[in-house]
Parts: sequence; C-alpha cells; structure tokens
Amino acid sequence: MGYNTPMNQHDIIRDAFRQQSQWCARLGSPFTSLLMSVFAEHLDETTQAGRALLNWDGSADPLGDAVSLRLAGALHALVRRGELPDLAALYPPHPLPSSEALAAAASQALHQADDAVVDWLRHPPQTNETARSAALYAGFLAIADATRLPLHLFELGASAGLNLIADRYQYNLGGLQAGAAGSPLTLRPEWEGPPPPDGAVEVAARRGCDRAPLDLTNEQHCERLIGYVWPDQAERLARVETAIALARDQAVRLDTAEAADWVEAQISVEPVPGVTRVLFHSIAWQYFSAQAQSRITRRMVQAGERATPDAPLAWLAFEQRDNKGPALSLRLWPGGHERVLATADAHVSKVTWLAA
Repeated sequence: MGYNTPMNQHDIIRDAFRQQSQWCARLGSPFTSLLMSVFAEHLDETTQAGRALLNWDGSADPLGDAVSLRLAGALHALVRRGELPDLAALYPPHPLPSSEALAAAASQALHQADDAVVDWLRHPPQTNETARSAALYAGFLAIADATRLPLHLFELGASAGLNLIADRYQYNLGGLQAGAAGSPLTLRPEWEGPPPPDGAVEVAARRGCDRAPLDLTNEQHCERLIGYVWPDQAERLARVETAIALARDQAVRLDTAEAADWVEAQISVEPVPGVTRVLFHSIAWQYFSAQAQSRITRRMVQAGERATPDAPLAWLAFEQRDNKGPALSLRLWPGGHERVLATADAHVSKVTWLAA
C-alpha cells in the first residue's frame, strides 16, 4: 500500500486485529496475540461472522467497538463450553501452536459455530477486569481520607458489577493491608511509590449502570464475562471466577441505561449531606459518545458547584490518557481540581502511585 493510499474497510479491520495483537502481547497474552495476528491475515468472507467483521459499520479498533476482542471472547467461550474440540486442542494450557495450525483450526471453528459467533458479535465487550479494583480502591481510600464520610458509589459501564464491590476484596497496596480482611480474593499489584492513605472505606450505598449489564445468576452471562478473559492468563481467570462468586453472594443493583441519562437521573444537583457521592468508571469513558461525555461532565460540574464539606462530590476515573496508558484521576468538590493519583497498565498488574 503506497504512501497516503486510503485504506479500504477490509484493511481497516485487519489493522484493528493487528493493533489488538500488539496490545495482547504487551499485556502478557502470547496466545491471544497470535490468534489476533492470525485473523488479521486470514479472516475472509466465507462465513457470516467473517463478512460481519470485515464489513463492520462503526469504529472497529480496540478503543472503539473492539471487534477483535468480541471474536476472541466468542471463541474462548465456545472452547470452554466444549463445542470446538479441534480448536480447544490448541488452546492453553497446551503449548503455543504454530500460526499455520491455529489459522486452520480457527477458520474451521468459524464455519462450525458461525451462528453462535455472529450472535456474540452483536453484544458490546464485557471486560469487567477485577484487578482494576486495586486502583479504584486506592482512590476510594484517598476520597475517604479527604472527606471522612461514608461513600455512596455510582459506577458507569459497570458490566457485572465486579468493581462495584471493591470493598469486599482484600488488598496489599504498596505494603498497606486494606479492604476486607479474610476475603477469598486478594489483589496485590506490583507497587511503585508510597502507599495510598491508610484508613477505612465505608460504603453506604452502591449502584451501577451499563448499556447491557450482566446478570450473574444467568450462566450464559457468566460465560460471556469469563470468555473475555484471555485463556493463557490463569490468574485472571481464577480471579474473575472468585469475584463472580462474591458478587452472587450479595447482589448489587445494576440499571440498564445510557451513561449520560443515568448520571442526570442519579446525581442530583442538590447536595446530599452526610455522605460522599462518588461517580467512578474504569476503561469505559472511551465507549461513550462525545455528546454523552459532555453531558456527564456538565452534570458533575453543576453538582460540584453546590457541594459542601459535609456534602462532597467525587469523580474517580481510571481511563486511558493521551495514548500513554491508563491513569487514575480524581476531581473532588468543593474545589473540583483534577489531580492524577496513579498510573497503571490496563490490567493493573503494576501501579505507580503519584499522589502525595
């Protein structure tokens, strides 16, 4: 392809798979990286799924509709279900296959499970990465330390609500032991810098929203959530299964709603004394339209302007920033000045704490 030659749609899709392959390699999943690379080269229109992907109407890249993740999740879920034995023979814990062997098995799998894959592609990605709770909980500690009040949590893009129960996990955050002592799930990311403030997080209430929230009492929804975890990352798989069990034990309220509509309905402009209202989200902002982002920001600023020391408002975000990877940022009213608390990778295997 020559310089300045415009890319056609097929080229754009293949490039999206190549981008995802690079992200998977950086985040420690050589198998998923290889799978994405194989599809970048060999995906064709001989199946419904192939045609749907190669002619995707929308932003197909990893920061948009993430079509490559949708396909990877579909195949992983079907392998776990035992419906694609030939492909399963190449999946972890088996050794990393050759690209030729994986290409042949993956192509066969698309023909065998075409309808199921097409159905999966219709749903937005559900990457409810539990490890992000380590960064979020550190943020909750900072908010609780600053306000000395219980927290009322509101999560955008909550998926199955696994990060909405961050206070039910145990943590080692730079040597600080925090969270629920004795929890079956302990998060201990590699830590650089000082630990977050030492204190207690009291959650007075919690509620989340998602365009298509997952119901953890529904086995198919659980399969969808687990399917999005990369198959060669056993620790992440064990973590999500433990978090699902904890979330099932005490369900949280998840609303089916568009983010901006929900914020305008749930975050009143009038202050709420006695609690710190906390709007938070993690790797979700990129999926909201510019208009939705503007509406959410406007409501938070309006509500923040009315905040008082006994009725504060916080906005905690773990999101991509300027192509430099995710950062944990906080706006706390009264005041509303934004500060970056920490940086981390998307799966929060390492956190660099920046806040004093």
